[in-house]
Amino acid sequence: MNKKFKAVAFTAISAMAATAMAQAASITVDPTATKQEIVGFGGGSVYYQSWITALADKNKQALFDTAFTGLNLSLLRVGNWLQADTAKISQDDIAIVQAAKQRLGNHLKIEMSSWSAPGSLKPSGSVNGKDGSSKSANSLKKVNGDAYGSYAYTDFAAWWKKSLEAYKAAGITPDYISIQNEPDMNADYEETLFEPTETSEMAGYKEALNAVYDAVKGQTKILGPEPLGIGYSNFQKYAKELDDNKLDGYAYHLYHAGDGNDNSGNNYLAPENFRKAMKSIGSTYGGKGKPIIMTEFCNMLDKTREEDMVGLAHIMQVGFTDGQLGGYIAWELFWGNGSGQLIGVCTEGWGSCKKDEIVIGPEYHAMRHYSKFVNPGWKAISATTTESALKTVAFASASGDSVSVVVINTGKTAIQLDAPAISGMNVATAVQSKENGFKSKNITIASCYMLPARSVTTLVFTKTAAASTVAACQDETTDPNYTEPVIVPSADIVVIDYSKTTDISTWQAMSDDLGAVTYEAGELDGVTGYVSVPLAGCKQADCGYKSQLLNISDEGAAALANCSELVITMRSQDNSNAYVNVGAANGGSWVDYQYGRTAAAGKWSETTVDLEKEGDNESTALTFNSDASGIYIAKIVATGCSSTSGIIKTPKFVANDRYMPAQVFDLNGNLVWNGIKGQAFNADGTLRLDLRQGMYLVKTRTSTVKALKK
Repeated sequence: MNKKFKAVAFTAISAMAATAMAQAASITVDPTATKQEIVGFGGGSVYYQSWITALADKNKQALFDTAFTGLNLSLLRVGNWLQADTAKISQDDIAIVQAAKQRLGNHLKIEMSSWSAPGSLKPSGSVNGKDGSSKSANSLKKVNGDAYGSYAYTDFAAWWKKSLEAYKAAGITPDYISIQNEPDMNADYEETLFEPTETSEMAGYKEALNAVYDAVKGQTKILGPEPLGIGYSNFQKYAKELDDNKLDGYAYHLYHAGDGNDNSGNNYLAPENFRKAMKSIGSTYGGKGKPIIMTEFCNMLDKTREEDMVGLAHIMQVGFTDGQLGGYIAWELFWGNGSGQLIGVCTEGWGSCKKDEIVIGPEYHAMRHYSKFVNPGWKAISATTTESALKTVAFASASGDSVSVVVINTGKTAIQLDAPAISGMNVATAVQSKENGFKSKNITIASCYMLPARSVTTLVFTKTAAASTVAACQDETTDPNYTEPVIVPSADIVVIDYSKTTDISTWQAMSDDLGAVTYEAGELDGVTGYVSVPLAGCKQADCGYKSQLLNISDEGAAALANCSELVITMRSQDNSNAYVNVGAANGGSWVDYQYGRTAAAGKWSETTVDLEKEGDNESTALTFNSDASGIYIAKIVATGCSSTSGIIKTPKFVANDRYMPAQVFDLNGNLVWNGIKGQAFNADGTLRLDLRQGMYLVKTRTSTVKALKK
């Protein structure tokens, strides 16, 4: 019989609390108010498997300990890559799963998704979407006499059954499968498209599910429909057509959230964007005795951001409360070239790696606050607070002898928290991670906790823990080596003003077929003195990136590092707006500023360019390129400047490589573009290249990242 515990929370009002800088808050936890059961937490091992197994043995074992034991991983996502022409299952996949099972046993469950049916089952004849001439060519092919519909559903199901048997024989036994990763995503890489139900042009997910269910029932559990995102009722469009009896759980990704919230990087910084869509799914599909599992998501950016630790923890809080999630799987458990969502892996001699290295990302710690202290079979329970900056979620063990409470301070100020009082229990473990501070640090168990700004705290309560005699609140996770930037305002700095100089010798065309910059002395709409800057005059996908380089003075170069933005007075030479990429250069290397800055047609405009990414690059020139035939520039001024002595720079956590030469590959390894990395991206982090919609790998000598072409 499970004993019920009533939780009582209070806020201590004392002289110390009243005078403290931090505001005070309380949390109420009720272990008797149980909700959905937890399946687990995890990450994907889908690409870069060979990098992992190529590590020196001691480093490989350390990586496995970090990934599996360190996270207490309970879900591992792998791919079904056993196509008709594949001789055998990857030994890398076998080794990784074996290492995970050695450390975690049956605690770890395997989720397997298929990216594509065999090419022989598709009209295109290829697993890759880029080879299909239309969406219908990337679906299943039509056949006569199939028991489930007008497409090759029976053959598709037979392939899934054969795949499961082969993987099981190799030691990989999936506990869950998803018959198609993102059935709504028309991508260049491996994919098979399904409409919710079959049409005259496309195979149906419903019919494919029916066929696979009949072929593999009893061998594994099936999740679905696993669409790209949950906005615009996208999940419901598929799920409402399906026979619930054929599904053992529901799955989706989070690459869009609806209401215009389609930018993954922005959603990490505003996780509440997911709450409405998650709640809609949870309220309809939760409570059916079948888990809802988020099976893939990352920020889709090319860099690790400290704020994404709190972002991921907050997204998971939304999911495990209103979303009624039973599980959460991050996209990248591992990723190569030392860059990864949870763990980056560098293998000596591979890519740009000089040595074996394991790089722990901030999101690793966000995941650990859940996965390390909550086990499968636990249940979400009620946890509430009146403090709006605090986001909290709690879980209770099946036996009722443990409770884990995750508290996320999303605000910009510290908050003092009195430990929730749970009858018959005390805090046994207290762990805290702070943005730009220490991570996964065991902190002092006390009756009062300091929750630093932008931090995640997990409190684990047990029956056997003794009551703490420590009362003081202390911040134990602030890194003394980190200093917030101090800005001392000073006057704006003029980089160039052509009303005061006629010197154009500082301009240099970076392409032989670009015309020379000329000085224009006449008056144009109230501006006297400006330069005419010829540009590409054709799509950059067709003629490449043709830049004009403006070498600047030492004072101008200092302004790039010490000011917050440039204000450029310019206009288009064409009858339509010119959209100009503005960057900087040092020794010929591009530094990422911003893309698509507007030079208005028919009038002068002041366009601002953010200088945040300049930092210590010490650029000595500015670059301009565009599809337009040319622009006029009258003046460039740096604003929001600081004196050199007045700036204490924020430490950089990941090097910026967007100005480096880069190659873009589809996920089948085919090279599809060469150029400068930063020039491939839109301002929102998606690819701006003339490519088919889908995911790609963007590689430089220091990193490899995943990017989306919408």
